[in-house]
Amino acid sequence: MKYTMIMLSILFITDVGTCLGIDQSICNPGSEITYHPNGKLKTCTLKDNFAINNVNCKQYAPINLYETGMLESCVTSDYFNYGEITCNQYSQVSFYSTGKLNTCDLSKTIQIDGKTCAQFESISLFENGKLKSCSTPH
Repeated sequence: MKYTMIMLSILFITDVGTCLGIDQSICNPGSEITYHPNGKLKTCTLKDNFAINNVNCKQYAPINLYETGMLESCVTSDYFNYGEITCNQYSQVSFYSTGKLNTCDLSKTIQIDGKTCAQFESISLFENGKLKSCSTPH
C-alpha cells in the first residue's frame, strides 16, 4: 500500500511538471510564434508578465528561449538582481544557455573588476562572470 501511494505521488508530480512546461500558452494570441527543431517554444510575444529563471519578463514584449527551456532574453517587468548587479526594469536582459547573465542595462552605477560601469548603460559579461564591456560614467 505504501509503495503504491509513493508511485502514485511520483506519477502525479511528474504529470504536473509536464503540464507546467513552457508552451505557446504564454504567448499573446495572434503574435508570431517560432519553435526549435525539437518542437519547444523558441520566441513569441508574451500575453502576460511571465516569471522564468528568477526574471520577471514583461507583458507584450518578446521572449526568447533556448531549446532546453532556459531563458535566452526578454524585457524585464521589474528590477533583476544578479549578484552585485541590478538590471534596470523595462530593459532587455540576456543569458547564456547555462543561465549565467550575458547582458543587461544597469539600474545603478557599479564597480566590477576594477572598472566603474555607468547607470542606465549596458553591461556585458563573459560566461565566467568577468566583465566583457560597459560604459563608464561621463
